[in-house]
Amino acid sequence: MRRQSVPWLLIVVAVAALAVFAALTVVVTSNPSLALDSRAFEIADDLRAPWLDAAVKVVTKLGLIAIVGSAVLFGAALLIRRRYRTRAAALVVGAALAWASVWIVKSVVDRARPPEPLVHTTGQSYPSAHAANSVGWLALAIALTITIPTRGGRIAAVTAGALLAELVGLSRIYLRAHYASDVVAGQALAVAMYALVATGAIAWQARRQTTIGGPTTAPPHVHVP
Repeated sequence: MRRQSVPWLLIVVAVAALAVFAALTVVVTSNPSLALDSRAFEIADDLRAPWLDAAVKVVTKLGLIAIVGSAVLFGAALLIRRRYRTRAAALVVGAALAWASVWIVKSVVDRARPPEPLVHTTGQSYPSAHAANSVGWLALAIALTITIPTRGGRIAAVTAGALLAELVGLSRIYLRAHYASDVVAGQALAVAMYALVATGAIAWQARRQTTIGGPTTAPPHVHVP
């Protein structure tokens, strides 16, 4: 994939993610009882087992902002050390915007949590903060691909980041901490924030390079595995 096509890809991703989030928000605020949510809980109930309960309770902790945020900051520090400062800034700003936007929407929609959760829950349900935070693992993996020399290593990193994000999201449904629509909306909103920030970072870097007549630091393009 050519570097010039990356900003357009990011724009498409951001628009699609925002469309999913907006559609879900309209549906949730107009009809709190969704077939998607009921069916997801039914599947979780069919899978339920003591050993799986214990495993999922561990996985879900990987969606805590304290854990994801620390990993993002560590990754940003590594990128700065390797002189990818714009990419590091985009990663941190994307995480901050994803976190802030989720809590703003929570206060506006004010959806109640699912009944009988398997873990302690507080606050509003929509969208899921854990699910939004978990997208940080994927964003971190993508940001760090520029430091990975092999194509196979880059593919493995992005795959691991995506898988981790999905597992955290599924854990929130399994534990009845969130409805499925909460999880999808949280992840869609976070994806949109990261994509928009990355697009802005690439545009800023391109303009800066044009202004000064050449790059002074490595461009923050998305390194496609």
